[in-house]
Amino acid sequence: MDKIRKMISVNEIYNVLLLEFPFFKKINEQKRKILCDRTKEFIDGTKFIPKKGMEFTNRMKILIAACSQQLTLGFKKYYEYAYFDKVIVYPEKYFSTITGRYHTGEMNTAGIIVLSWEDFYKGISDATDAHNVGLHEFAHALEFMDISNEDIDEEFSACLDKFTALADHYLHSQPEKPLFRSYATTNLSEFFAVATEYYFEAPDAFARQEPELFKTLSWAFKQDPRSITKIKKTVTAKSGEVFGSYIPFLNYFGEVLLYTIVIVFSIFMAVSLPVVGAIFLVGAFYLMFTYLFKDSFTLHDDYVKIHQPLIKRVVKRIWPSMYKYETNIDYADVLYVTAQEFDFNTERNMLEHLKEGYWYTLCYYQGGKVYYAKQSTNDKDYDSILRFLYAEKKVGTRLNGNYKKYR
Repeated sequence: MDKIRKMISVNEIYNVLLLEFPFFKKINEQKRKILCDRTKEFIDGTKFIPKKGMEFTNRMKILIAACSQQLTLGFKKYYEYAYFDKVIVYPEKYFSTITGRYHTGEMNTAGIIVLSWEDFYKGISDATDAHNVGLHEFAHALEFMDISNEDIDEEFSACLDKFTALADHYLHSQPEKPLFRSYATTNLSEFFAVATEYYFEAPDAFARQEPELFKTLSWAFKQDPRSITKIKKTVTAKSGEVFGSYIPFLNYFGEVLLYTIVIVFSIFMAVSLPVVGAIFLVGAFYLMFTYLFKDSFTLHDDYVKIHQPLIKRVVKRIWPSMYKYETNIDYADVLYVTAQEFDFNTERNMLEHLKEGYWYTLCYYQGGKVYYAKQSTNDKDYDSILRFLYAEKKVGTRLNGNYKKYR
């Protein structure tokens, strides 16, 4: 770590950003403090490499680092781009021997961000033209970390699946008057990076013209540059079932049977060890509530039905404010569905009818959080389910952990 990097203080960062970073002026003091602290963390953990003999100052480091943290300001963790530990900076556009062209910036999968300072500074100086090479390259970095399973925010990763499905539809049905500049149509990766620029620098037009894409990015980045209060939408059940038969009596019977065993055992223990018995009872119910009994789901033509286990329905009835979310979900709020093959043929299994098939996991966004529901079936026709979700409902789909597109 060089001496110059050690000399950069949070106070110096604050002053530079207040003068030269338009995004800093739009956020409140609490977020400014977070941005300054994280900017310093990024600087302390990153090696900056100036090229062509350029004079590289603390101010330059601060502005580049702050740009990276603008994207992840809403993240609680995984905001430091740990995989990308080098930033190479050229004074102006540089020639790439790989592409044979001049570049303003690039994301190198070896963990390097490359920027033209002239173009970077031009991008952050005008926060309304939707051209920002810094946001563009750091968006590529976030996407790469997600794809390569490097440290990344879980909710961002889930929302990126949804965004990819929406973007794929957009690219195959170009609007007559597209919002994004033509470079966005190069591929899905460039579409995400360009859309990120528009999200932060032209949010009103973006939200008005492409509301689904905008909403998904607002979930991914956990911030809304418009600062508009969101309207809660209630989905009404009105269409037939597509997938996921649900038998409440059998599910509830299994739950009640397990609760009964736990209570009887706790009473038995409490006779001789009251404290231990009470601790066991509380702990057992907590583990069942948190880990054992999961939400399941059924897919319908126009909505998804979330089925809660009995213990959660009871808690919701007793403490409505503690456990509240809608059980009818719009497909616009479903981020992805993954199908994971299972095979119990080589193992002893009490459920003989489920020797082989697929576990389906549904991930959806509601009330600022990501939730999951699961469903299993011995029907091996995953293709029709995933095709319905991706092609008709614009939901991200994964098969055995790999993203799968249907066109």
